[in-house]
Amino acid sequence: MNKIRLLLEYKTYPIWIYDEEGLVIDTDLPAEWNDDSSLDDLWNEVADFYDTLFIDNPKEFRFLGFKSLQDKVKFADLVKRAKQATIIKNNGKYHIQDDIDVDRIPLSEH
Repeated sequence: MNKIRLLLEYKTYPIWIYDEEGLVIDTDLPAEWNDDSSLDDLWNEVADFYDTLFIDNPKEFRFLGFKSLQDKVKFADLVKRAKQATIIKNNGKYHIQDDIDVDRIPLSEH
């Protein structure tokens, strides 16, 4: 059985697809889910929001964290909706490894 890993990485789609040998096939929706634009939109929104937690310019690249508790709660809700939609879509086809823990993402110190 192939595995889907839910993982946040800067500038990367949050769904990682692995083959039976544990090698990454892609970071995208599984090919048979490509017709599900609402699921894709949810995960793109998660990725775009996550990318705002970083500074990336010619002088520096660093993680900032959430600007406010409200932003963290909004992001947590978005991630929860994306995870739930993924579980429903999956219907047991893939093993899902959930490595997204919003509670571990800190608030910004600035």
